[in-house]
Amino acid sequence: MLAAISSTQFLDQLVNGITLGMLYILVALGLNIILGLMGVINFSHGSFFMLGAYFMYTFVPLVGFWPAIVVAAVLVGLLGMLFEAALVRPLYRRLPEYTLLLTFGTALIFAQITRARWGDDAVRVELPSYFANSVTIGSYELPFYRDVFLVLVTVAILAAVWLLINKTNIGMIIRAGTRDAEMVKILGINMPVMFTLVFGIGSLMAGLAGALAAPLYAVGPNLASQWIVLTFVIVIVGGIGSFWGAIVGGLLIGILSSFMSLLWPPAVDVTGYVLMGIILLVRPRGLFGVEGLFE
Repeated sequence: MLAAISSTQFLDQLVNGITLGMLYILVALGLNIILGLMGVINFSHGSFFMLGAYFMYTFVPLVGFWPAIVVAAVLVGLLGMLFEAALVRPLYRRLPEYTLLLTFGTALIFAQITRARWGDDAVRVELPSYFANSVTIGSYELPFYRDVFLVLVTVAILAAVWLLINKTNIGMIIRAGTRDAEMVKILGINMPVMFTLVFGIGSLMAGLAGALAAPLYAVGPNLASQWIVLTFVIVIVGGIGSFWGAIVGGLLIGILSSFMSLLWPPAVDVTGYVLMGIILLVRPRGLFGVEGLFE
């Protein structure tokens, strides 16, 4: 099969896979931050991605394309903070299954609220005319928004998140609190507020990914369920709690899925699951996961 792929087709699928992987990374990294730093299994994360796309659709006619991206991401981030403070926080001292069931149930509620507000029919966000141009590299043309802008924005966001977690006082407090919350509390730091902030950052990233994806995909009420399971697969492949794991896992599944769509289209939907099964057999904690993180 590989011999039948021309150099142009190979490059097309590679670029498409990287672009898809960038969206996967944004969603998976937000989930990985919440799961790895807080231990919260958040099945509503896909709903925040979906709401980011719908908010983008709603605000573009009102404030324009660029401000709508920011508004959508911030609104979802604030919603995530409210969600954590009101619903998730009371369950921290209980078994993880409690938060899993809670977030699974709220994901169903979000889907019904979405249907009531925007209907069952899929909608789409139109790109501004200046994004319709292509960038020519040699004899190859790249759609500017999908293959250039989206990649550059994702790289910038990843750099900002890495700096926040690893090079700021807030990041150090968050990482210390996940290892020994009681000691951090003794030092006078309000860990519930810090956890709310972490949940908000993870939710904001999901909303931002949804807003950026809205011009590329049909936005419908099933968007959340389509993305959440695959997002968990990416986190497991890369390793729970690993920043680089989310990046490698997202790119790996994005590129493999892109090539499978050309080589064997019926296998596209199971590519991620097959990869996850293989990696778990060889390395149960994932490619970059930390052993015993939840022990």
